[in-house]
Amino acid sequence: MAQSIGFFQFDNLVKSRIGFIFINLGVDTSALYHHMEKSHLENTLLRLPEGELANVSTATIVAALANQAKDSAVIVLSPDGVTSLEVATALEKAGFLNVFDVKGGWKQILADQD
Repeated sequence: MAQSIGFFQFDNLVKSRIGFIFINLGVDTSALYHHMEKSHLENTLLRLPEGELANVSTATIVAALANQAKDSAVIVLSPDGVTSLEVATALEKAGFLNVFDVKGGWKQILADQD
């Protein structure tokens, strides 16, 4: 099972501009992150030719990372945390070592940041 991080860990990674591959599964992060943080998230975002990550299969996401180093840090975020956990678990099964889902997803981040 994939490792989970909460709001404070995610927020620290973003605000400190730590390098990671960001898999955003349909979350609008602009409600919380602006300027430098938003730029960092955009720069680390996994992009697919098919379009938004929220609309692609887990297998497509795993395949898109096939050429990445297996020790790359990967953060997966979904609106409710369910899909992100599924994708993170699939990435671990594919051999990735540093995969984290954001526990509870964006909904939990918004609740915890208050």
